[in-house]
Amino acid sequence: MEVSMQIIPLECHRQSAIQLFQNLWGATNMVVSTGQHDIKDLKGFIAMKNDQIIGLLSYELKADYLEIISIDSLRPGIGIGSQLLNMVEELAYEKQLTKLEVITTNDNLNALGFYQKRGFRLTEVIPDAVRLARKIKPEIPLKADNGIPIVDELKLVKQLMD
Repeated sequence: MEVSMQIIPLECHRQSAIQLFQNLWGATNMVVSTGQHDIKDLKGFIAMKNDQIIGLLSYELKADYLEIISIDSLRPGIGIGSQLLNMVEELAYEKQLTKLEVITTNDNLNALGFYQKRGFRLTEVIPDAVRLARKIKPEIPLKADNGIPIVDELKLVKQLMD
């Protein structure tokens, strides 16, 4: 069941997006093996319904690919993440990029399923990456809500063009 919503550039509501990111991630920055990414500087899309943000996707453009930094749906299971992902995939095609990449952590079983259902493939395990990230961002929890220790990063890639 997909919900009716409007997808707009993150820049249109940056302050609200920053506050949401802070609430969801404990800070405005995301620390992964590809570097530090601050929502204050990232591009992205937000999903709006009745003037409320119900989803957020942030990304960074690289030379030949687009790296998804974060994707959050405040109402899981109704197509918000899928619609945000469709927008960023359209953008990547417009820019003639070869692939989409995303990094998640080993505990994030929902993300692993979400991305794989949409054509992403697991291409790399980065052992102990989260331990290193905690040196920069100590707010990263040791265990997820599902009880799995948060230790490694997993890179997923969706090829768009060869």
